[in-house]
Amino acid sequence: MGKLPTGPLEVRLAATLFLLLLGVANLFGAWEVRNFASFTPRGVARTVAVEEHPAMAMPDHESTTIEEKPIDLAGLDRPHHTIGRDLLVQDTHVHVPVYALTAAALCLIAFGLALSSAVRVALVALAFVAPLLDFAGLWGAHLVPRLGLFFGGVTVAGGLAMGLAYLIVLWLTLFQCWISRSKKELDHA
Repeated sequence: MGKLPTGPLEVRLAATLFLLLLGVANLFGAWEVRNFASFTPRGVARTVAVEEHPAMAMPDHESTTIEEKPIDLAGLDRPHHTIGRDLLVQDTHVHVPVYALTAAALCLIAFGLALSSAVRVALVALAFVAPLLDFAGLWGAHLVPRLGLFFGGVTVAGGLAMGLAYLIVLWLTLFQCWISRSKKELDHA
């Protein structure tokens, strides 16, 4: 525990390059979320809401009502992407194990940093609770659409929490393994 900053060059380099490569993957993941879902609770809820077929939406086939609805011209050409139950099952099957492996790798690197036990516990909790929140929110918004806004917020909070865990471990690794180390080496020269 706590020996990564004073560890061999190749170990520090491997940890740093892993984190930087993970950051590239996270940037593309965020881009994908922006393209197909949303970074807002309302957008998340709308993306995973159970699709309602037009025939089911009509309360009575015998009566016809005419209603004017405002149209947002800017949104006419933009397709609305939805994630149905089958895709949500697939996403969960693929993303949860990847999230778990990512959380485990972040924790292993955090264990190697010079941190108090309390900080390590907080990072472990943050790294593993974040994906749980993310997917609990997605499934909640899908299964209980009337609480979609709440569950969409849970999803957004989970995604932000995972990003925060990553950024904390990245910053601490860069600082302890390279920035602080360089300063100490200069001071001893």
